[in-house]
Amino acid sequence: MRPDMARNSNETSSLLDNQINGAKTSTREDSTRTRSATLFNETTRNERFRDIRICYFGMFVSSIVFSITVSSLWPFLQIVDIDADATFLGWLVASFSLGQLIASPIIGYVANRTNNNKLPLVLSTALIVVANLLYAYVQSLNNFVFSNKWWIMLARFIMGIGAANSTIMRSYASSATTLTERTGVMANLSAYQGVGFILGPLIQALFAFLSYPGPVHKSWLYLNIYTAPAFFSALTGAVNLILFLITFKDVRIVLSARRTLSGRSSEILSSTERSDQTLAITCCLYMFFVAYLTFTNYETIASPLSIDMYAWSKEQSTRNNGYLLGALGCMSVVVLIFTKLLAKRFQDRALALLGMIISFLGYFIFLPWGTDYPSIQIASYTPTPVTSIPFSTTLSSSLSTTTADTDEKGCPLDYHWCYTVPRVQLWQYITASIVITIGFSICNVICYSIFSKKLGDRPQGTMMGIFTSAGSLARAFGPITVGFLYKHWGPRVLMIFMLIFVLSSILSVILNYKRLYIETEDECNDNDEESNINNSRCDRSNSNVDIA
Repeated sequence: MRPDMARNSNETSSLLDNQINGAKTSTREDSTRTRSATLFNETTRNERFRDIRICYFGMFVSSIVFSITVSSLWPFLQIVDIDADATFLGWLVASFSLGQLIASPIIGYVANRTNNNKLPLVLSTALIVVANLLYAYVQSLNNFVFSNKWWIMLARFIMGIGAANSTIMRSYASSATTLTERTGVMANLSAYQGVGFILGPLIQALFAFLSYPGPVHKSWLYLNIYTAPAFFSALTGAVNLILFLITFKDVRIVLSARRTLSGRSSEILSSTERSDQTLAITCCLYMFFVAYLTFTNYETIASPLSIDMYAWSKEQSTRNNGYLLGALGCMSVVVLIFTKLLAKRFQDRALALLGMIISFLGYFIFLPWGTDYPSIQIASYTPTPVTSIPFSTTLSSSLSTTTADTDEKGCPLDYHWCYTVPRVQLWQYITASIVITIGFSICNVICYSIFSKKLGDRPQGTMMGIFTSAGSLARAFGPITVGFLYKHWGPRVLMIFMLIFVLSSILSVILNYKRLYIETEDECNDNDEESNINNSRCDRSNSNVDIA
């Protein structure tokens, strides 16, 4: 062998030895960091999960304040202001979500900048308590300064600002969990939020025994079927406030002790990879928007539709819809459990697509068919004998006058579509409700799971605020649109409108199906074992892309 070839061979061998030794050293360093992180996680696990459990209850509270009065909002609105119509009801339901829409990204940004989760949680929860007390005392205000309906809107707007604390709770969960823990914790947060969102009307129905005007009907306090849920929300909010003040310690995993999915820092992405990540995150936002749009629109229309289609009274509508939504809430718990089990066997993106398809089927079932039309709202009259005053040119007789029934039932006379649009049959209403709830429950959990994994380990306060705002936008846009479409064109146009939205979401998932793929931790560890040289595939599939 020539000397120069031997020298080159020795240099090559030396370089390979250095590379192998460097890889081994890197592996040992990763192992040391992993053991350090594991030790840190074990010593703080109880504290972290105590705070996380408080967040579970907080998610339930922030969700229930929206839904607990939805089924009774329409009849209560007609009591406090007889001039209010279905269009104003849409704005009233949306006012909560407008408050949450505005506050969510702001409160998330502030929490990130100040590195403090406790103070925003305390202040926002206090707003929930105050807003519910204002709602409960609306009748006592007796049109002070302006009409009572605007006081209700103000109360719900402040509730929405307070409910923006769900952004902080999700952001905290991402910073207080390892990647392995986070999937389950995020799913549980979504479960508690979904259960609160659906169970609220059941709690409202449980107060039906109070009826109206209720056992207490004083100028300083009105306790009845419509105000009791607000007092209940204020009480649960107060309990949550005490927990945040006294028990919540804001324990997080130290940033230096955390590692990315493959144990290395994320590498700079190419423009194509960055574009794919951005499109995947945008798709998640749109899926979440449509998922909340499907259930919010259903929940908003439930009360006026049941009154118009089935001639239920206000109290019947409040009670029956409360029981129905309560049963759906119990069913959603079962669906959420099955969804978590399915997530272990199927990819998140497949489950998200399944949830959207089920929601589409639900609104298709909701479409009115046939020739059975709703009964028209005609006031009933009660004869009252009145004796006429006799005089020479008129008959002396007993005449009858009439008084209108104040609780009119059936489709209103000024809704012209009542004469041309068939009635949504009761079996359709119940079946569609079940199917829509199943689709929503699946999408609610899976969207958060995909979004959180796509963001990676970086602070997620701002992005979670934007994600929460997507749901809030749906709960603001939906009721306003529902009120307008239902009043002018009835349920058929409304259901077609929703079918178009859900179909667009299905197409969005299909077009971005490859981009929504998330590599698992086991797959990344297998890749690391195959090659200790810079293998960034796992990092790129779940990198900390700077979107915000």
